[in-house]
Amino acid sequence: EKKQHPVWKKRFAQLEALGFVWGVPAQRSLDEDVWQERLNELREYKEANGDCRVPATYEKNKRLANWVKNMRRHHKNNDKKQNPVWKKRFAQLEGLGFEWGWKQRSWQERFN
Repeated sequence: EKKQHPVWKKRFAQLEALGFVWGVPAQRSLDEDVWQERLNELREYKEANGDCRVPATYEKNKRLANWVKNMRRHHKNNDKKQNPVWKKRFAQLEGLGFEWGWKQRSWQERFN
């Protein structure tokens, strides 16, 4: 084991005291926790508003607004579609009635 510099030892100890967990499995767990939390927030939004069209400037929950924007970006760029975990997540969103390109659809609905 490599000897750690005293400053780093102290910093690592401070992080661990806050509950920081080292390693990839913890990151996966955290990622899943955040996913479930945002998905539940989206369900609540839909119950209150009748759709999953969270505005990009949604002041009541900026984290949800950013998350929704990121989901659309991931889906549009195809950067996650082949990953089995993301396929399942996209299916969960679609099961809620999530629309990937709702802004374009909205414009078309108003146009007609």
